[in-house]
Amino acid sequence: MESNLLIIIVSGVIACAVLIYNPAKTYGAPAALIFILAGLFIGNGDFMPAFDYPEQTEFISQFALSLIIFTGGFHTPFSRIKPILGEGLVLANIGVLLTALLVGVFVSFVTPLTLLEGLLLGAIVSSTDAAATYSILETKKLKLKYNTDKTLEFESAANDPMAMIMTLMFCMMLTNSGGGAGTYVLYFFQQLLIGGGVAFVVALLLKQIFKRIKFKEENLKPVFILAVLLVTTLGAETLNGNILVASFVLGLMLGNTEFVYKQTSQKFFSTISWLAQALMFVILGLQIFPNVLFDAFKIAWLPTLFLFLFARPISVIISYLPFRQPFSKQIFVSWIGIKGATPIVFALVPLTMGVPNADLIFNITVVIVLSSMILHGFTLDIAAKKLNLLEK
Repeated sequence: MESNLLIIIVSGVIACAVLIYNPAKTYGAPAALIFILAGLFIGNGDFMPAFDYPEQTEFISQFALSLIIFTGGFHTPFSRIKPILGEGLVLANIGVLLTALLVGVFVSFVTPLTLLEGLLLGAIVSSTDAAATYSILETKKLKLKYNTDKTLEFESAANDPMAMIMTLMFCMMLTNSGGGAGTYVLYFFQQLLIGGGVAFVVALLLKQIFKRIKFKEENLKPVFILAVLLVTTLGAETLNGNILVASFVLGLMLGNTEFVYKQTSQKFFSTISWLAQALMFVILGLQIFPNVLFDAFKIAWLPTLFLFLFARPISVIISYLPFRQPFSKQIFVSWIGIKGATPIVFALVPLTMGVPNADLIFNITVVIVLSSMILHGFTLDIAAKKLNLLEK
């Protein structure tokens, strides 16, 4: 496909999706759903040649995802997450791990996937989506009791690194590109510690730079931060750190550092984050083949129901054992585990690494994500009302 034609198509789809999203958000439709369906409708059908570029799609999506996660951290004050920090971290890590294990074992019994392939699928769909969660909560303007909205927001922003690390580890196991058990344990801690450590050091350096250097041009400040973000995330990845961990830690630390033109920078990243979301969602939609989704649904409906009705609730309830929180909150968090573009991005990794049954894993993931965005997106406020979680 010619580059000019691709740019025209993607830009046109984004423009149309923006116009559609404006009225659709009134009903709680996630932005991800609108943009993905727009790309799905245009791509791989009668309107244009088939768009099948998993490597390029993964590269663009990974960059967009890191930018979105950085922006989420950049807009999160410590005072907002302090009351729910413990439960949020447990949900984002232990909850994700338990979900992946439960889904993986179940899938190995009801699909053609092996146990290891099932665990890979479980890891891919284990996290919730920050962009979809933020979008729906903002659109519905819901204020929930017991800091439930803050919990969902923090969990969705913090659980992507764990899901990504598990996805990479299972891909390495399936392609025999890793080593023994010790290698994978070392890899796991390298991803977390190097990614977080690099971002932590860079954030401290930035704090000193902002104290000593006065930017005379206001609009150059966010450009400088964007350049530093790219250096930090790609540098962390080069050192075997996790790009998403680095993005979130850097964003969170900068968001809680006072500096001149901070508000301008936050507005800049809010805008560019929306651009990243739109581009990522549309390209992911173009990468999905509509004609195979119907066949995939015959296999995917059981894993989808198991994830929504059993794996996610069991994982959440177990994660909440150390905390004294109302059972109504636990049920709500169990149900509203919105899946968005993130699992589809992670599902591209097996395709690019040549993992066995990667196509099936990708298609099952797409079915789960679309089902979640429709079901969870349109029932969030209903569930809050039924569980008496709305603040008056």
